[in-house]
Amino acid sequence: MDDLKILLKKMTLKEKIGQLNQRLYGWKVYEKKEGHFFLTEYFKNEVEKYGTIGIIYGVFRADPWSERNELTGLSKEEAQKVSQMIQQYVVKHTRLKIPVLLSEECPHGHQALDSMTTPTNFSVGCSWNPELYQKLQEIVADELQEKGAHLGLISTLDILRDPRWGRTEECFSEDPYLAAAFTEAAVKGLQKENFGCFKTPCWTGRCNGRT
Repeated sequence: MDDLKILLKKMTLKEKIGQLNQRLYGWKVYEKKEGHFFLTEYFKNEVEKYGTIGIIYGVFRADPWSERNELTGLSKEEAQKVSQMIQQYVVKHTRLKIPVLLSEECPHGHQALDSMTTPTNFSVGCSWNPELYQKLQEIVADELQEKGAHLGLISTLDILRDPRWGRTEECFSEDPYLAAAFTEAAVKGLQKENFGCFKTPCWTGRCNGRT
C-alpha cells in the first residue's frame, strides 16, 4: 500500500486520467496480416496522449459486433502473443511503466476464439445449482488467464422484472435470493488466483420509458 501511495504522488493529472479511462475497443489495438501482428496507431496514440493506459476492453473479443472472426481474430496462442506485445509496448513507452489491465466479456463463457461456450444465465438459474456454476466459472477464469486477461465482465446481479427487457438472458432469475446465490458463485469461481470479476449492478432488469 505504501508503494501505491508513492506511485500516486508521482502521477500527473493526465496520467491519472489515462489510468481510469476504458474507452479503447481492444480488437482495434492490433492488426493481423499474413500471420504477423502489429499494434495500431489507434492504440499507440492513446498511450502517447495520456502517457499511460489503465484498462483495455475486449482485445480478444470475436463476434459480429467486433467483426473479428476465425480469420481476423486471435486464437489462444495468438492472444498470448498479442497480450505480451501490448504489455511490452506500454512498459517501454510510458514514464511510470505501469502494465495495463486487459478486460474481457464473459457473459456465457469468454467471448473469444478457442473458448468454451457456456449456458446463458437464464438457463443456469433453472439448474438451482450454484456449486456447479462456480466450478464452471473456474474454467472460464483459466481460459481468460491463459490468454493474458485480468478482468472478467459477467452480468449476474440483474433481477428479471420485465421479460420485454432486451438482455433478459443475462438474468439468473426474478428471485433476488437465487440471483444473489449465483452471483456469489460466479465471483468466487472467476476470482480465484487474483483474477478480477465485475460487471452489472442490480438496478437493471426491466424496460424503461414504456407505458
